[in-house]
Amino acid sequence: MKKILDFLSGNVVKEIGAVIDNLFTNDEERINAKNKIIQVLKEKELELQKMQTDIIIAEAKGNWLQRSWRPILMLAFGFIVIYVKFIAPLFGFTIPPLENEFWNLLQLGIGGYVVGRSAEKISKNITINKN
Repeated sequence: MKKILDFLSGNVVKEIGAVIDNLFTNDEERINAKNKIIQVLKEKELELQKMQTDIIIAEAKGNWLQRSWRPILMLAFGFIVIYVKFIAPLFGFTIPPLENEFWNLLQLGIGGYVVGRSAEKISKNITINKN
């Protein structure tokens, strides 16, 4: 999520600013156009965050599996790492090293797990305050 926000707030805004600079000759029009575009981008960012929060709140209200899939998945990833790095070599098994795709998936999972757990905890406060 952070990469998306950095992308939207950094490169996209600079590129749009360059286009606006070429379209408008008046400094006031240029500044107004840039401010309106930045405002729209910020509004869309807030809408995206709200949609993500709504999804997490819905999962938190769901059944046991909906609430527990992240911890189960992270435990499975943890077991795979422990098995490949420690248990298999201890007993003399030769297992090929984990591929980069696994580590990328693990990084994505940890990021999603941390954000998801934080949002779950926050969602409890949000739902309590709404009622």
